Amino acid sequence: MTNETPGEAPTFDSTLRWDEVELPSPIAESDLDDVLFSVMQPQWRKTAMILVKADERCRERSWPIGLAVLAARVQALAEAGRIDHQGELRYWRFSEVRLKP
Repeated sequence: MTNETPGEAPTFDSTLRWDEVELPSPIAESDLDDVLFSVMQPQWRKTAMILVKADERCRERSWPIGLAVLAARVQALAEAGRIDHQGELRYWRFSEVRLKP
């Protein structure tokens, strides 16, 4: 999560971009989207909570996907207008996401 010291600006939780990600075979982009959409709701939720829930689903499937990869996908979905977001998504505990109404 963010590395914070009182009086200092928080640092990003991850700077990984989706175009830098190479998914392990046979996991497809649409598979990750399905997982992420399954843990999102129409109400605002902290990005960190969504990432942890999605990570749990990936682990249940034995997918070697980390939080940074999931966060990069969330960022890509937000940039593409497929989900709503508020706040800087690279600060997982200080941003929120939701399904589009």
